[in-house]
Amino acid sequence: DYGGQNEEIMHSMKQMILMILVGFLLVYLIMVAQFQSIRSPLIIIFTIPLSFTGGMLGLLITGQVLSVVGMMGFVMLMGIIVNNAIVLVDTINRFRLEGMEMHDAIVHAGAVRMRPVIMTASTTVLGLLPMALGIGNGAEMVQSVAIVCIGGLIFGTITTLIVIPVMYRLIGRKYMEKIAEEVLEIVTV
Repeated sequence: DYGGQNEEIMHSMKQMILMILVGFLLVYLIMVAQFQSIRSPLIIIFTIPLSFTGGMLGLLITGQVLSVVGMMGFVMLMGIIVNNAIVLVDTINRFRLEGMEMHDAIVHAGAVRMRPVIMTASTTVLGLLPMALGIGNGAEMVQSVAIVCIGGLIFGTITTLIVIPVMYRLIGRKYMEKIAEEVLEIVTV
């Protein structure tokens, strides 16, 4: 039976895993409300496991261990990485509502949104680089957060540009129709 500091670390790890699960659920529910659909958020959610893979690879490459502080990086990564997929899926949906076929909308949205997605991810990576290198007083303590975020962003961004169009093709609606604003109005009596 282990106690003391090990017991505290295990309790903290369980709390962080619970926080990740709750965050995953909240991100999904917010996207369902935003897109008014279950399919588009399901497509976007695929970026989270991909980014977690990149975060783990980042820790593995740098020789860092997964700590409670590193787990906070996964929580942060969950909120950061879905932005790129949201932009891509929203653009595809917008092009389809304008009358484009699914394949053409996916290709055109990928071409239009690739540069902003890469720019967003690269600015975040560059902003986290000093923290990942351990520059400054006490930076070693939060170094694993930056490494997880950088690894997850790089891997997640690259795979987002490949996996999200494929998932959209597999899961996306075959036909999209625009809903009139009158249908969405709430009438009070």
